[in-house]
Amino acid sequence: MSDYEPSNAEAALMGLLAEEPKYPYQIEKNVEYRDMRSWTDLSMSSIYKLLRKLEDTELVNVEIDVTEGNRARKVYQLTEAGRDALERKIRSLLRVKVLPKDPFNVAIYNSDLLMPDEVESSLRMYREHLAESIEGYVRLEQFLKDNDCPPARIAVATRPRHQCEGEMVWLDEYLQQLESSSK
Repeated sequence: MSDYEPSNAEAALMGLLAEEPKYPYQIEKNVEYRDMRSWTDLSMSSIYKLLRKLEDTELVNVEIDVTEGNRARKVYQLTEAGRDALERKIRSLLRVKVLPKDPFNVAIYNSDLLMPDEVESSLRMYREHLAESIEGYVRLEQFLKDNDCPPARIAVATRPRHQCEGEMVWLDEYLQQLESSSK
């Protein structure tokens, strides 16, 4: 058993390979279709780099497939060691909340450098953006349900909606504090 711990991007890639063996272009299309760039660090160039690394660590196997056009392409498949490493990573990620570094905090922390009305105006625009995002996530959830997506896939789409709703609660409280302190 390998004790290699995959990165989050590697785990996302391995998750796609856990579904079935795939060649890089298929992986890229899955990433694009599932909007995985919004919640992973997978890009077209990183996919190839990560596949090589996972092959070197023996977490994936590669086979050469010949297409109908008589072109060779590499098809990647998760190994048993890869599945074990992926399952360990999933368990690890499910157990502990890691707060992301959010550049919005830089703005809030330093917002006292701006005029109070400018801060409030900007935060109200931010609130509008949150409301639009929530509406978009509601539509996405309905689309996924209409297309019989599995609950785990729907959860990835609904979680940001709930985060935006929580952010809106915080924002409304903060805006009230700003209004109270400016009186």
